Amino acid sequence: MTAWPTPEMVTTNGVRVGVYRMGPEVSVATKPPIFFLHGFPEIAYSWRAQMTAFADAGHPVFAPDQRGYGVSDAPEGVTEYTMQKLTDDLKGLLDYYGIERAVFVGHDWGAIILWSLPFYMPERLLGCAGLNVPLLPHYPMDPIEMFRARFGDDMYIVRFQEEGSCEPILERDLMLTFQFFLRKPNKGKPKKSDVPFEEKSLNLLTLLERGPDRWGGEQLLSDEETAVYAKAYEKNGFTGPLHWYRNFTSNWKDQRRFLVNGRLPKLTLPCLMITAELDRACPPTLAESMAGMCEDYTRVDLEGCGHWSQQERASEVNAAIMSWLEKMG
Repeated sequence: MTAWPTPEMVTTNGVRVGVYRMGPEVSVATKPPIFFLHGFPEIAYSWRAQMTAFADAGHPVFAPDQRGYGVSDAPEGVTEYTMQKLTDDLKGLLDYYGIERAVFVGHDWGAIILWSLPFYMPERLLGCAGLNVPLLPHYPMDPIEMFRARFGDDMYIVRFQEEGSCEPILERDLMLTFQFFLRKPNKGKPKKSDVPFEEKSLNLLTLLERGPDRWGGEQLLSDEETAVYAKAYEKNGFTGPLHWYRNFTSNWKDQRRFLVNGRLPKLTLPCLMITAELDRACPPTLAESMAGMCEDYTRVDLEGCGHWSQQERASEVNAAIMSWLEKMG
């Protein structure tokens, strides 16, 4: 595998963002540029297998540590992490690299941003490919209140809303935190013991504190790879990444301006959705409404795969995206 590159520090939308680049220069490439958007709690490094594969295939590829993460700036304040801010960061990166339009690929929170791009910056997109988290209809109520009513106060997204209470738990032992998060189901079998949180309440923080004997599943990455994540979070900690969650309500309110007759308009650009059978936080059933929300829609289901799809099933994810890009032409 090609060595992981040194990030370029790019000023965009008032913050410095570290961007990892591979492949040919945009000016000479014959294939479209691709931006890979990481989720929580990740960094651009999570896309290393995709970056190498698509660069070797002739695509200019880019993976930013998004604001609050990795080598990038982590401005203070919840309002610095709204969907408008996050999408404007990406628009600024396109401008910086002289890219009119690009393909975007996102996983987890990166997919939440991805499925917002057709509304916030439609003119800059060639296509959208989401992993694990689908495009969803506009929530009928405040999403935090909806999560609280469905899962209770201990559900991790609900707990994340209280600034300062979750950070010490996640930052106490960074290596242990990432050994907890970055897990996969044992042998791809759907057993409750393999799920790294309590399915009833999604009380992720309490399970982290209970220790490895209670986690289930198995460690996804080598200790060396896991240490890359732990080292990256020494700079900014978890406050910036958690602020993304603390904007669920404000982003939901802001999304109302895109609604037509109470619904999000149907997407017309090419869309790919990759689901993972054993992702308990984002099960494939969440994507069932997407076929009716996208005109040009492709879906690929990964059997026996957990949440961290692009790392757990890199070759299958790469093949699915490659095939989709070829179909786009």
